[in-house]
Amino acid sequence: MSIRLRLSLWYSAIFGITIALLSIGLYMFMVWHLQNMVRESIVNRAEHLASAISIANEVNTGSELKLVSLETFETPEVFVQVWTPDDEIVAASSNLTGQQLARSTVSLDPKQVELGGIRIRHVTAPVVLNGVEIAYVQVGSSLRQSEQVLSGFRWLLVLGGIAAIGGISLASAAAASKVLRPVADMTETARAIALSGGFSRRLDAPNETDELGELATTFNEMLSSLEHAYDSQRRFTADASHEIRAPLTAIRGNLELIERIPDMSPADREQAVDQALREVKRLARLINDLLGLARADAGQAIHSDPVELDTIAIEVQQEASHLSDVVDVKITHVMPTIVRGDRDRLKELFLPLTDNAVRYSSPGHTVTLDLRSDATWATFFVEDTGIGIDPEDLPHVFERFWRADRARNRDSGGTGLGLAIAKWIVDHHNGEIHMKSVPGEGTRVTVRLPVEAKPASS
Repeated sequence: MSIRLRLSLWYSAIFGITIALLSIGLYMFMVWHLQNMVRESIVNRAEHLASAISIANEVNTGSELKLVSLETFETPEVFVQVWTPDDEIVAASSNLTGQQLARSTVSLDPKQVELGGIRIRHVTAPVVLNGVEIAYVQVGSSLRQSEQVLSGFRWLLVLGGIAAIGGISLASAAAASKVLRPVADMTETARAIALSGGFSRRLDAPNETDELGELATTFNEMLSSLEHAYDSQRRFTADASHEIRAPLTAIRGNLELIERIPDMSPADREQAVDQALREVKRLARLINDLLGLARADAGQAIHSDPVELDTIAIEVQQEASHLSDVVDVKITHVMPTIVRGDRDRLKELFLPLTDNAVRYSSPGHTVTLDLRSDATWATFFVEDTGIGIDPEDLPHVFERFWRADRARNRDSGGTGLGLAIAKWIVDHHNGEIHMKSVPGEGTRVTVRLPVEAKPASS
């Protein structure tokens, strides 16, 4: 069942219940009003007639009861009858046509009886003279007119209620259709995007101040995010395919060369095997980096333990010293520093940064490591005096597979993923990473991490 139909049914049901309760209330009020009118009419007639007979008998010296004309008190729907304490009917209205009202006790509270198949409400009033009841006046009124009025009123309420419910159902269906039209547009757009993969499409926000406008705006923001993610994934897939294809092509070429020239000289064969082995190692590094990024994108948890950052810095300097025989790696300053994080990931952060600095430093140059800390931040510097990076390239250095000079970086064994992984590690440790570089002079990478506690100096 569609939302539009459900809304229409809900509106109709609520309105129908309201109309039913209102109709019942109006009908009960009408019943009470008509009954009250009948009661007041017959009570007034009975009291006036009893008063007239009493006045007429005040000057009567005879023993017989003196009556007054009943014509002024009777109507086609009103019946009058007078009887004595001896139960003798002494006067009756002409419309009784020989019938009698059932005599009852004296009471102005209406009683209901039937007279010739007609329901009648009547009251009985005493005729009092000098404190003695000399007669009784009985006045009754037919309920036929009241029943006709109530019958017509019932049909009016029923037919009017049905018409009102039908009208509100149509109106609610039209209103629901108009209100939900933006949702239908969103559905069509989402379906078109799902079929075409075109995340560049956007919704027209009908009114940014209401809920549907906010939904459309949020939907457009989601589309922008999906478009960016889709483009990034597509570029990443293309770059990864290219990076994997390059070493595989080199390995295949060298192996085919060895196979095609069986009498190749030992020196040439050794060179071909070395090139293939170098490409295998680079391919292994690339696959390892891709697995690391895949785990990062999958939301791999980062351990949160106290880590001695100064110990990691020393380990990185010692391991980096073996990366090159012509580039010196030294630590100028190390302060005892403890941060909270994942020790393996932090070492995975600092070692590639140092490896990059060594790789792009000229022979005879020095790569400098430095670790300082205060009460809030631990700051790790990696500085080289190598070839540097152009200013227009600096904003892109942390993008995946980005290279300022792809051929140079590939030849040096880089995968183009180290800085992207470093950025992910820093972000998940609530830190910051910055790079400054001057072409021809060198590069300085700064990593800042929150300090958990600073150990006391011994």
